[in-house]
Amino acid sequence: MYTHIERIYNTVGRNLGMKDYSSHINSWVEWAFEAELLIGSKDTFEQVESTYSSTGAASSGTITFTDNPSYNDSITLNGVTLFFRTSNPSGSANLNQASTANAINIKSTLDLTLAEMVLELNGVSSISPNNAAGFIFSDSLEGYTYTEDGTTLTITKKEVGIEGNNFTLESSNVNAICSSSHLTGGKGLLLNQQLRLPDNIVKLLGVRGGTGDSNFRHSELLQPIAVHRERVGKDSLDTQQKALRYYVSGNRINIQHDAITEITIVYSSYPTDAKGHPMIKDSHTTAVAQYIMWQQKNIDFINGKLSMYVVKELEKRWYFLCGKARGDDNMPTAAELKQIGKIWNTMVPVKNNRGLLDL
Repeated sequence: MYTHIERIYNTVGRNLGMKDYSSHINSWVEWAFEAELLIGSKDTFEQVESTYSSTGAASSGTITFTDNPSYNDSITLNGVTLFFRTSNPSGSANLNQASTANAINIKSTLDLTLAEMVLELNGVSSISPNNAAGFIFSDSLEGYTYTEDGTTLTITKKEVGIEGNNFTLESSNVNAICSSSHLTGGKGLLLNQQLRLPDNIVKLLGVRGGTGDSNFRHSELLQPIAVHRERVGKDSLDTQQKALRYYVSGNRINIQHDAITEITIVYSSYPTDAKGHPMIKDSHTTAVAQYIMWQQKNIDFINGKLSMYVVKELEKRWYFLCGKARGDDNMPTAAELKQIGKIWNTMVPVKNNRGLLDL
């Protein structure tokens, strides 16, 4: 699980006694990413696959409703939780009413409720036009189309690309079923045998060439700085297919193959929120906050405003927390330890008075 970076800001601001830290946020974002790179455990970043084609594709997803939502049911779209409320809920005067930005007015039928929700998501509200969800939460909800057919809410990215695959879907109601945890199907553009790497990439792990057609030889994962030993593309009788080669130049991959129209890249990346800010792994929050405090106070030390001993204590604390975060990530779970024990027992002969035991 990952924590929003604003939690780190609040921790650092509180520990340093800063009431207004807005002028430091740009530096803190960079330092937070530096800290994650320095921790560098196997769980720090995510492994992701992204596909690119000559035409690209827009991400899409659905939430299917089997019944009209009940009071206080909710769905969460890209981090924005929307509650289904009525205008005058009995005995619930302290809860958000239907006029608030994160509340959808429950109508007499499911069709009417979904129509109201689509209006809200598109920045219009029949109750309070200036308080619609799509307008208030534009950072998270803008750039997508929202439609309904009476039972299903469909969300589609307006532009082709892989970015829409990060849009999250969640429901608290068993009568509202999400198609997936995220929008899916988004593909980037592969033009002139070249594709642009994602902005949140940390390391390229490999490339696959070809589409999902069983006639295409694409299952082999091509590691960086390597060449497929066999032909890639259609079956071996097609003499137009050539060996797949590629090289990375800056933030782009150049593909040395003139017959493949679809490429899948595998890479490690850091997750981002709707604004593009990095998310921090839950077990790393204390260490990352400590790193930011150390770097912030380093500036005071360099400017002669702070004693070296304070900076050294901050540095020592950072290295301790960095090692702890790395160790917590790499420590096997109980199930993994049990499996390790089984493997070990099969390697070490165990004897009794009758000879070796078969474990």
